Amino acid sequence: MFSSFAKRQLTSLHAIPIVIGAVFKAFVGFDFKKAGALITAIFQLVGAAFFDTPVKPYGEKLDMNKFELVWQDEFENGFDDTVWQGHYVYGDEDTQLRDTAWWNREQVSFSDDGCLLLSASYREDGPKGAGYYSYGMETNPNKNYNGRHKGYEQLYGYFEVRCILPKGAGLNPSFWILTDGMWADDTDGGVSGCEIDLFETLYTYDESSVYHDSVYQTVHVDSYEEHHRSEIQGYFYADDPYNKFNTYGVEWNEDGYIFYINGVETARTDFAGVCEVPLYFIISLGVNENIVRNEYLPSVFKVDYVRAYQYKETSPVR
Repeated sequence: MFSSFAKRQLTSLHAIPIVIGAVFKAFVGFDFKKAGALITAIFQLVGAAFFDTPVKPYGEKLDMNKFELVWQDEFENGFDDTVWQGHYVYGDEDTQLRDTAWWNREQVSFSDDGCLLLSASYREDGPKGAGYYSYGMETNPNKNYNGRHKGYEQLYGYFEVRCILPKGAGLNPSFWILTDGMWADDTDGGVSGCEIDLFETLYTYDESSVYHDSVYQTVHVDSYEEHHRSEIQGYFYADDPYNKFNTYGVEWNEDGYIFYINGVETARTDFAGVCEVPLYFIISLGVNENIVRNEYLPSVFKVDYVRAYQYKETSPVR
């Protein structure tokens, strides 16, 4: 009966009776505010199940007590080129065309309140001439273009970014974790190579659309060639993400991945076998042809921090 439903839609369908039960409990406990929020969630879950539309995160809250902070970049001191370097470009002075924009280091700046700013803009005098420019940066420890780069990668834990999204059509801000094993022609599922997208957005940016103010979260495995497979966890609303800071995170251990927005669980999966090798971080601002109707340029992706936590115990329990 449900063979045409994606896993994320079935998950929403199965959650409906659970949330209905929670509504009754809230009414019994005279918690009418919670009951109202849960009723809204039910309508969203129905939409997600039958039309694959976004839902507000409604899962368990993240328990930070089981983690300890082991690495962070608050971007208070600018661009640390022993940790970060260009993604898809080969050195800080390099410029490469990716999709519709040239990626170049000059698109990076920093705010007075200590945030990283990645901008997408149209430049008449860019390094490659007139055109759209953007950037992406990574902590891949396996590449060293400047002779100082050490990078950072980590196996298991909780990973989080706090940011404000750039406005306008044609942009795909994203924070993802990756390993070079993902480039193997045919990996063993996600065990030795995967990509985990903590969030990214649709390129459309339509303020009248039901998808506006939402992000989606995805696991990719088995290379970027013919064997590639992926599983979108769903579309989820953040809190006014183009004007306010939100956090996007993933908890990763031997059992699987648990995704979060603002510390509330959105989805969990062990799709294709859980990755068993360290992953590094990527912050990027993708651009596609919809950029020609973007009325907000230059549009800025503002990142407050990236943080990595490790479990306090060696065998975390989900």
